[in-house]
Amino acid sequence: MTRSDSDTVGTGTGSTPAASGPAPDAVTVLYAGAEAPAPGPLAEATGTTVVTGPRGLSPHLERAGSLGVPLVVIPAGTGRDLTSVTQAAQALQWAARSGTGVVLGPSLADATRSIAEMRRHLRAAVSVHGADSVLFLARTVDPFADAELLRRVRLARQFSEDLEVEVAFEGAWPSPAKARERLRLLGARETVQVRADLAFPARAGDGAADATDDATPLFRASALATAVGHPAVPGVRPGHRGGGGVPYGPAPAAGPR
Repeated sequence: MTRSDSDTVGTGTGSTPAASGPAPDAVTVLYAGAEAPAPGPLAEATGTTVVTGPRGLSPHLERAGSLGVPLVVIPAGTGRDLTSVTQAAQALQWAARSGTGVVLGPSLADATRSIAEMRRHLRAAVSVHGADSVLFLARTVDPFADAELLRRVRLARQFSEDLEVEVAFEGAWPSPAKARERLRLLGARETVQVRADLAFPARAGDGAADATDDATPLFRASALATAVGHPAVPGVRPGHRGGGGVPYGPAPAAGPR
């Protein structure tokens, strides 16, 4: 799957009701950065459109305006990639000039949830796969964000199974090949590979732009699909200005419900 000129990479169904169905409370899109290296499969997993740049927001902003509902943008990450969050906020400052209500929601996942999921995979490595090591893989973000991932893995390992655990970054040190070699030298016989970002495997036939390895996704698709609908819900209700999102424009006036 290749990226289009509009920066809209994947189109899900979560924020696009059927023509005969009720109007949504908001039009929701995911804003992908370095932590979402495969936007197409992420859109399929969450049922929500994924955009990769400001231009991709335009058709969704127009649709939100035509429906009289706000546009909610959720950074597609685990809270490590602060640059992408900033870019999403800047894009919404531009979008707010249209007069349509726009809301920046919190990241799709946070550190606490990520660590809990890592622990789940560490337990499954032993109980389900019979493995003696786990390799967490992620696309590099920047040195500070990558260091944050090391901190999370360290916390997840602390009270989990007695396993050899390594972290590797695609595009930075330590590379996946180096990490696998280190595990081999440490005597690991069976290694389970787990993503530490929001990458999902591409389906057969998808283009290389969305290709990822066959490592197990950190989050279940159903969990992310549920998370899309919850973080910013309080912040997008007509007339409500608080809650989980940051409003960047006028919310629609409250009307009969």
